[in-house]
Amino acid sequence: MSTVEPGASLDGERLTDLLMRLLLDADLRARLFDKGAEAVATDPGELECLASVDPAELDTTARRLRSQVWRPGSGGSLATTFPRSMRLLRDTGATESGLLTGFLRSPHFARFRLIPYTGPGLSVEEAFACYLLDGAQNAALCDTVTHELMIALFTALACEQPLSFVIEAEGIVRTDRGHAALRTYGRASVATWGTAPGGQPGAADTEHTAKVEALHYAYFATSSGLAHGVVSGRVAAAFEAEATARRETARRALARRGLW
Repeated sequence: MSTVEPGASLDGERLTDLLMRLLLDADLRARLFDKGAEAVATDPGELECLASVDPAELDTTARRLRSQVWRPGSGGSLATTFPRSMRLLRDTGATESGLLTGFLRSPHFARFRLIPYTGPGLSVEEAFACYLLDGAQNAALCDTVTHELMIALFTALACEQPLSFVIEAEGIVRTDRGHAALRTYGRASVATWGTAPGGQPGAADTEHTAKVEALHYAYFATSSGLAHGVVSGRVAAAFEAEATARRETARRALARRGLW
């Protein structure tokens, strides 16, 4: 039995840390329920707090937290934001419950702010994508997670201003009409997304793209909404860092289409 004696109460920061550990760690809750507060408390302040915890209420709150993280909005869940990624992961034996548990225990979850007034943080979608990319075992999964994250971020950029979260994904640039980004994906990955080379918004050179394994893929968020698709090298030039005639020509062409 622990020799911890009741003592000074926890300050706000330590109390928040303890409560989050209890909510996120099912094993810790199980030890608390089975063996009591003295078996898990590390100091007098924790013992005083843990001794007052109602097991049923804590368990209910933990389930609600998991549900709120997995279903951050009224219109769907992380599974609906990353449908193709989830299918790839299920093919490896992963489950939604296991992925959520891993995410909640990962350092990536700490970068997400569930309550806006606790300070700036990533969207739950970006934090979850970072967790998935950390464990991704193949290029197809990396491409697909990144693509579905970009769709989520650019949908928010097109519809939600100001944003209620920060974006750390690199390569997103401001345009006269909103935001844009360019990514490079494997041809095999893009083929599974139902996006044919040469489709909108990019006017890709299909004769060229048919011969390459890596494709340029662009995203645009404007007041008119979200546009995305495979683009040619001429369109991809709009994203070059150096100001050149080639880049400006590409940007003017996109501007005429309402995308830049």
